Amino acid sequence: MASPPPIRLSPLDPGQVPLLQPIYDACSDYFRQSSGQPAAAEQAAADLQAAGQDEARHILGIFWEDNIAGIIDLRFGDPGPLDTRLGLILLAPEHRRRGIGSWALRILEAWLARDTPVEQVVAAVPANDHAAQGFFLANGYAFTGQSTRVLTGDTRTRLLEMRKET
Repeated sequence: MASPPPIRLSPLDPGQVPLLQPIYDACSDYFRQSSGQPAAAEQAAADLQAAGQDEARHILGIFWEDNIAGIIDLRFGDPGPLDTRLGLILLAPEHRRRGIGSWALRILEAWLARDTPVEQVVAAVPANDHAAQGFFLANGYAFTGQSTRVLTGDTRTRLLEMRKET
């Protein structure tokens, strides 16, 4: 049996802005797609501070060989009390398409199943982002038939709900 890759998940706190902001800066493609512009210079600080003030929200660093490769932003109890919503799985471009995101998601799901009362993991994926949909489908998520529309700047984006039982 092959040994698992050198991946670990670790909570980030407001003092770790210097770890997170370079990930945001490297992922300008994601921010341009979702908001029309690159991440703001203080985006990491704002996100970590907001997560620190919300006991349900957590930002986990995805570490590959002890270097940060990306993040998972999640919220417990959303949309239901036994659900966890994945707000974002984001990997720096050099770490994409190497299985790191799938491994990180499996590690998260195993922890949720083992150590929390969470029954389902929920993701809202843009209807036009077929790569993200494929990622979640390949990792055992299914479309629920539910969708929402969100306004980002001048653009309305349709988000498709996907779920997986833990």
